[in-house]
Amino acid sequence: MYKSRKKTTITQKEIIEILNGIPDVIKVYNPDHTICFFNEAGYKLYNKTPDEVKGKVCYKTLGRQQKCKECSFEEVLRKKKMIAKERYIPEFNKVMDVCYNPIFNEDGEIEFVVERLRDITEKKMLDKLLTDSKERYKQILNASPNAVLIIVDNKIVLANYEACNLIGLSYNEIIESNIYKYFNEKYLKVLHKRFRNVLINQMIKDTYDYEFDLLDGRTINIQMICSYMLYEGQAAILVIIRDITEIKHELNKAVEFQMKNLQKDFPAKEFVNMESVYVPANAVSGDFYRVIKINDSLIIGMITDVRGKGMTAALNISALDILFLQELGITNEPIEIIENLNKKLVNYYEENYIAACCFSMDFNKNEIKVTGAGINQFIFQKKGEFAEEKIVEGAFLGMFEDSEFSEVVIPFGSGDKIILFTDGLDFILDDDKVIERYISKVTINQLKEYINEFLSDTVVELGKLKDDCTMLAMKII
Repeated sequence: MYKSRKKTTITQKEIIEILNGIPDVIKVYNPDHTICFFNEAGYKLYNKTPDEVKGKVCYKTLGRQQKCKECSFEEVLRKKKMIAKERYIPEFNKVMDVCYNPIFNEDGEIEFVVERLRDITEKKMLDKLLTDSKERYKQILNASPNAVLIIVDNKIVLANYEACNLIGLSYNEIIESNIYKYFNEKYLKVLHKRFRNVLINQMIKDTYDYEFDLLDGRTINIQMICSYMLYEGQAAILVIIRDITEIKHELNKAVEFQMKNLQKDFPAKEFVNMESVYVPANAVSGDFYRVIKINDSLIIGMITDVRGKGMTAALNISALDILFLQELGITNEPIEIIENLNKKLVNYYEENYIAACCFSMDFNKNEIKVTGAGINQFIFQKKGEFAEEKIVEGAFLGMFEDSEFSEVVIPFGSGDKIILFTDGLDFILDDDKVIERYISKVTINQLKEYINEFLSDTVVELGKLKDDCTMLAMKII
């Protein structure tokens, strides 16, 4: 999501948003042992809501009546330094790498204690495997309901029954074979880079989805979870493979639903050329856009970034799209549309805020109006001049009932360009050289091709995009 460049402080809500992006469990305590809040991973692990944990001591969230013997909270308060250890938590049947970190105020007193929990159950299992014989390895791996492989130097050195069944070969046929031979050629370059990243960075639980061709001619969807390990003193990769064909089938319904509703043809072609980029980070995007012709000289559009995944994201986008269309029957002013949407959403989306940017283009007045709500920047280029970034203030939709939004009004002429984009493209379009030089010199179609190619290269290099990427590029005729 976008943040205004003028902000100099960070609120607790913003801190929570940042922590929610961390896959590890984060728990924040007061010095009296009471809980301030968890991140989303924490609430999910404990199966609790914020109201169920706030103000309570940690052990009660586990259903215990007295504090855990392994707790290091008092030690952190006494020593005033970070403490890390491993703990087995029987309520979750997980081994956790636990780190307690004191946060000090200006007087040097502890104001909060932050506890970070990372699931290392699989890693501990691997450590256990390393002390056993290869036969013991096989016995443990065979207990897994999923296909499990251990790979060293791209060769399969160990496989369980499920892996043999999945590939359709015997154990002896699989062992010492090259892992790449079992994948479609189109995945080989990506797989090579991802395996390499796992080894170099000693990554744990690096997850990707692929299509997998079975020997009987069928194609299934699989999810591969790759973790770094040592096998007989060598760097290796533990690969857990899950058949997600049914899940993918349901997800594909959401994709089809979303793509069916994605606008591909734009209005006012006699006044403005439009190009779009729409690249989801996962199967279903949380981004969306819509441009509507109001009359022969006026169009109104909105680009949005909705939190959520899968069918939830698709449904949230559809709901927002309907609300947007309803507002067009009430007003043609972008700032009023944003204000009205904010009042409707504040009671329904709770903390699932929505980033949006609404605009209108009046071809009689030759002006564009832009109102931001979480999407607070866009690019404008006057013909013959360098492109420049424009800032339009406004909080996320649904954040506060009394949020104030601002509007930027810019006169335009033939050859001018306007580029709206979601925050997934920040890492490209925040580059001053791209804005000042490239955008100023190329057509919007060339810009679209450049960004699509850049994103494709990023997927190959990093394995996947960090966020959904959406852009609307417009050039006045």
